[in-house]
Amino acid sequence: MKTRIQRLATLLSISAVSIGSVALAHENDPKRNPEPPVYGDILYGDRDGIAGGWAGSQENTIFCAQVPINQLGGSGSGSDCWGYTSPSGREYAIIGMESAIAWVEVSDPYAPEVVYTYQRGGTSSLWCDVKVIGNYAYAVGESGGSIKIFNMSAIDKGVVSYIGESSANGNSATHNIAALPEANLLIKCGGSGEGLRFYSTAGNPESPAFIGAWNDRYVHDADLVVYPQNGPDSLYRGRVIGFLNDGNNGGGSNTGLSIVDFGTPQNFNPAGTLLSRVVWPGAGYSHQSWHTEDFEWVISNDETALNSTWQMIQISDLNNATLGQTQSLPMSSNNHNNYVHDGLVYAANYTAGIRILERNGNFLNEIAHFDTYPSNDSSGFNGAWNVYPFFASGTIIASDFQSGLIIFQLDIAPIGFSFPDGLPETIPSSGANLLVEISEDSAEVESATMAYSFLSDGESRTADGVLTSDPGVWSFQIAAAPSCPDSVTFEFSATTTTGEVYNDNSGPHLASVADGEVVLIDYDGSSATGWTFGVAGDSAATGIWELGLPQCNGRGDPCTDGSGNQNGPCFLTEINPGDSNSDIDGGETSLLSPVFDGLGPDGTSLSYDRWYSNDAGASPGEDSMQDYISNDAGGSWTLVENVTQNANAWVTVDFVIDSVIEPSGQMQMRFVASDLNAGSVVEAGIDNLRVFGVECDDSIPGDLNGDGFVNGADVGLFLVVWGTSDPAADLNGNGTVGGDDLGILLANWTF
Repeated sequence: MKTRIQRLATLLSISAVSIGSVALAHENDPKRNPEPPVYGDILYGDRDGIAGGWAGSQENTIFCAQVPINQLGGSGSGSDCWGYTSPSGREYAIIGMESAIAWVEVSDPYAPEVVYTYQRGGTSSLWCDVKVIGNYAYAVGESGGSIKIFNMSAIDKGVVSYIGESSANGNSATHNIAALPEANLLIKCGGSGEGLRFYSTAGNPESPAFIGAWNDRYVHDADLVVYPQNGPDSLYRGRVIGFLNDGNNGGGSNTGLSIVDFGTPQNFNPAGTLLSRVVWPGAGYSHQSWHTEDFEWVISNDETALNSTWQMIQISDLNNATLGQTQSLPMSSNNHNNYVHDGLVYAANYTAGIRILERNGNFLNEIAHFDTYPSNDSSGFNGAWNVYPFFASGTIIASDFQSGLIIFQLDIAPIGFSFPDGLPETIPSSGANLLVEISEDSAEVESATMAYSFLSDGESRTADGVLTSDPGVWSFQIAAAPSCPDSVTFEFSATTTTGEVYNDNSGPHLASVADGEVVLIDYDGSSATGWTFGVAGDSAATGIWELGLPQCNGRGDPCTDGSGNQNGPCFLTEINPGDSNSDIDGGETSLLSPVFDGLGPDGTSLSYDRWYSNDAGASPGEDSMQDYISNDAGGSWTLVENVTQNANAWVTVDFVIDSVIEPSGQMQMRFVASDLNAGSVVEAGIDNLRVFGVECDDSIPGDLNGDGFVNGADVGLFLVVWGTSDPAADLNGNGTVGGDDLGILLANWTF
C-alpha cells in the first residue's frame, strides 16, 4: 500500500532496458555490465529529515537531494554529468544516461527540478559525455551521432532546445568530449580508435566546424587550458596546452600522460607539439586528469590498476614533466574522474563515491567524502561516474550508475549539525521537542540555541539547548503554537568555548503546525460520477480517458491502480484488454474531475496519483501531460505541473492549495494528455484525488487544571505526581513525569 507523501518510497531495483544499437567503448573499458539502476521517488535531504545523512557513509558533507534515473526521464544506467550557470546565476545539472540526457535546476539544492529531458533514441549507449561553451551544451556517445547541440539560452524559462548534430567529419562514435570555452574549442576524445578531433564554435555555436585532429595515440580524456600569464613556465604563457591521458591500442598499451602544445587560440595547431610524456609503474589504463590551479601539478588517475590511487605529475617545467608521489586511500575501489577546485581535489571513485582531498604541495589528504554507492567500497564498476564541483554556490553534483543525480554540499566547519530523529514536517500545536547532534572537530561546544518563529504572530523566539545523556546530542523545546493551523520556522546555532558562533547552514527549516489530518474529499476511482471524459477542443482519435481496470499490456500502461492494487479501478487513457497498441493518438484528451469544495483551514492540501509514460515508439519523449486546477468550476485554469518525466510508475503529487491558487467552493482539476508528434506512445492515468484538512487540539500542555492558563497552580499539581506515570503530566510521553516534562510546562507558561 502506498502512503500519501511517501517521498522515501521503497526503491525498486529493475533491470536496465535493452538498447537497440550496440555501443562499443574503447577496447579496455570495463564498464560494460554495471548493476541495474535503482528507481524510486526523488529523495529530499531536508524534507525527509536526513539533512545530515545518507544511506552511505559521509564525512563533512551535507546530503541535499537525489534524483533517480526514472525521475530524470531516462532508463538504464547513469553516466557523466556537467554543470551550467545561466546569465541570471541560476544553476543547472546536466546528466547523461543510457537512454537520455536531462537538465535539472539545482539553484536550490534541496529542491531540484527536472527542466528538460532529451531522449537519445538510436544513439543510446552506456557512455554519454557533456560539456558546455557559452549558452550551449554539447554531448557525445559511443553509439555515434557526432556532437549533439543544445541551446540553453532560455533555460530559466524552462526551455532547452535541441539544435541537431555537427558534421561527423569521418568519425561519429566518441568516448569523451572536452571543452576550452576561452578558445571556443570542442575536443572529441577517443572512440573508434581515435585520438583528438577539434571543432571550433567561434563562427556558429550551433554548427561547430571541424578544424583538425591529433592522432599520435588513442586519447581517453583531455584537460586543455590556455596557459595563464602567471603560470610557472614562462615559455608557454598564452598557449593552448593539452594534458592527455593516452596510450596505444585503445589506450591500454604504453599508457600514460602526454603534454602537448597546440599553439595559441588565434593560431591553433591541431597537429600539436609533444612537450613531454610521463608513465608510471604498474599502470593499467591512464584514464583522466586535471591541473592544479597554480599549474604546478597535474593529478591523474588509473582506471584498471593502482585502485584508489592518484599519480601526482609535476608540470612546472612543461618540457620536463616528472612523476611525483603516488597518493592512495586504504580501499580497493577503482578510480574514475577527478577535478580541482578552490584547492581541493574532487574524485569520483566508483563504489567509494566522491572523495574530497586537500593538497599540500605533492601530498593529498582526504578531508571529506560522500559515498554514493552504499553497498561496498570494493573494486568494480558501479557507483559514482563523475563529480562537478564548480558551481559558485558551493553545490556539488555527482552522477551515479545506479542512483542517478546526487546533490550535496561540503560542511567542513569544526562544528556540524545533524538530526538523529530527522526533521519534522508537522509538529503538534502543543509544541515539540527536537534533537540535534552537534559534532565537534577541533572545537568544543559550550552552548546551543534554537531561534524560531510562528507565521501567525511573527514573534521571534529562542530556546536554549539542553545537552542530553547521549554525547553531542542537544534537546530543544518549541513552545505551544499561538494558533492552529500554523507554521513554524526554526534554525540552530552553537557557540564554542572560545566564543565563536557556528550556524546550521542547512536551515532555516519549516514545519506545519497541526494535530492531525482528515480526508475531506476522496475520489478513489470507484465511481465515474461527476467526472467528464473529454471536452470541446479535444482532438485525440484514440486513447480517450475512461474508468476501468489496469490491463498491463506493455508499452507503458500500468499494471496496478495508484494504490498498487491489480484489480483496483482508476482513470486511464483507453482501456483495451489484450491490445498493447491502445494509446493516445492524433491529439489531446482531457479528464475533468467533479467540482469540489477546496475551502478549509489554512494548510488544506490536495493530492493525486498520476501515471505518465512516453518512452516508446519512434519519437519517444516528445510529448507531455498537463495538470490544471480551477477555482471557478472550470472558467479559468492554473497549471499545477507540466509532466515530461517518463517515470513509468505511479507518482503522488501533493500541494497546499493556497500555494497554487486561491481556494474556493468551486474547485476542479483537469488532466490533459496528448500525442502531438508522430510515432509517440503516450499512456496516462489518474487515481486517488483527495483533499486533506488539518485538525487542531486547543488544549495547552501543562494546563493540568484546565483553566486555560499554565501557572503556579499547575506546578503544584505537577509536583504531586512527580516520578509517577500520570498521563496528564507526562507531557513528553516517555512514561515518567520528570524534568523533561517540567521543561515543557515552563515553555508554555502563561504570563
